[in-house]
Amino acid sequence: DGTTPMAVQLSQISLSGVREQWWVASSRLPQSPSSAITAGRTLVESTCKTILEECGETPGAPGDLQKLLKQVREVLNLKTGSDMHRPVNETLSGLISLVNGLSAISNDAGDRHGNVGGLRLEDITVASLIVHAAGTAAFFLAQVHLERRYIK
Repeated sequence: DGTTPMAVQLSQISLSGVREQWWVASSRLPQSPSSAITAGRTLVESTCKTILEECGETPGAPGDLQKLLKQVREVLNLKTGSDMHRPVNETLSGLISLVNGLSAISNDAGDRHGNVGGLRLEDITVASLIVHAAGTAAFFLAQVHLERRYIK
């Protein structure tokens, strides 16, 4: 979005920037699990948007994390399918499922919509799983992007 501290931090992808924002998201867990979930989603979303912009692509589908991840996977050539080594395919498929779950939970239990009539997630253990899964996904995508950018 260009104005939040996370957007400024991730205006150019760096692994240290992703780690720092991952830490910021996880530090919210004790006080507000819902806020931590929102920060985890923002980390993945900002990472995806920045990767696309650095690759000369226009991020599509604002607010649709699943479509944004699909666009990043295409740009980074992270395809799944039967022609891949099975464990790698399962891991990439798991990454997709993880982000889909993060998207659904953040829509229901994150605090970005003000929790009007929504679920309020207060379970720190579940929120921690979500936040650290988001951090892992963002870090992986950033690492692949950086490796491929500098290998060209």
